[in-house]
Amino acid sequence: MKSDSPIALADLTKMTEDERELLVTRIRERRLAPVRAYEELTLMQAEARKEKLEDMWEKQMELFGKDLARADKAMETLEKRGTRLRAIKLEIEEL
Repeated sequence: MKSDSPIALADLTKMTEDERELLVTRIRERRLAPVRAYEELTLMQAEARKEKLEDMWEKQMELFGKDLARADKAMETLEKRGTRLRAIKLEIEEL
């Protein structure tokens, strides 16, 4: 292309059709570069958020499992204590 720069613009009337097409293509590419960068960064940000949420999910599931195990153990203890109390009551009634 004949000296096309921000300081010395090429004369469009002296360009061939191919040169004009090339100029338009380069302008499009220059204008699309920031859009592509923005889209890429947006995708990276979404992926980072997804990973963070997945980590939070796993941690909460782990805590839920631990709480559930404690609740099961407490229920077993209550059932044993209830059985023991019924046994003592029966023994008292027999006396």
